[in-house]
Amino acid sequence: MASTTASVPPSKPLYQYEESLRKNVAQITCVRPYSELEETEKLLFKAGTNDTQVLETHETIFYAQGGGQPCDIGHISALGQEGVRFEVQLVRSGANGRTLHFGHFTNSSDNSTISKGFAVGAMVEQTLDGARRDLHSRIHTAGHLVALAVLRLSETTAELKVVDDKAQHYPETSFVEFKGVIDSKFKDAIQDQANEFVRQALPVKLYWLKPEELKGSDVILAEGMPILSGLDGMVRIVDIVGAGAYPCGGTHTQDSSLVGQITVKGIKRQKGVSKVSYFVEGQR
Repeated sequence: MASTTASVPPSKPLYQYEESLRKNVAQITCVRPYSELEETEKLLFKAGTNDTQVLETHETIFYAQGGGQPCDIGHISALGQEGVRFEVQLVRSGANGRTLHFGHFTNSSDNSTISKGFAVGAMVEQTLDGARRDLHSRIHTAGHLVALAVLRLSETTAELKVVDDKAQHYPETSFVEFKGVIDSKFKDAIQDQANEFVRQALPVKLYWLKPEELKGSDVILAEGMPILSGLDGMVRIVDIVGAGAYPCGGTHTQDSSLVGQITVKGIKRQKGVSKVSYFVEGQR
């Protein structure tokens, strides 16, 4: 039977600790029809229908959409029950540290979760669409490299006086923004420096800091990016060793060489803000 939202424990986001996981066994903590969600959580998936179900587990390898990165998709299978499967269409962060897996069952038109083996307490296997995750990780890491290339060039170029603002790492619409003017003549130099970081195969390391430790560190604090801490109050840091580190909750490649060739598509300027658009090799 379904649990009430207030009684559902938070979901541990395993992808923030072990980004290489593509399968994981977890326990169901809540399962309910989309229609039973609170209105604020229905808004997280506006395309939800009467057939949509929402699963929650005690931990998850599915990336929840946010931070400029799309969510993971894949499926969740009931252990010991062949053919019992839940297709994950969208993953979003709910209240109180919960992760909501939106989707539908494929083995039956019957919406009884008990008959499908997805009762609260049941053990299930989570399986990611690995190709999608790998692409998103490459694009996200590339966004950091493009931003770090701009900052590296600004150290020796008087014209480039900019401040990190925000970024988006969606396929076909990937960009990083800066407060300040970046002339289009720097396009090739930014691209060359970003690809130099790729060529160097810089390790990508994760570590955690308390919020008050950020200002005394070498972590780059982007103006447009909120500093989000986990349930334990710690901030996740992604360090591309030798290039720079950012607070970040997204997924990344293990080293910069796995990003592949980066192409800077263009630089647009408006009202003192410069948007640098990019894509990675094999993206299209």
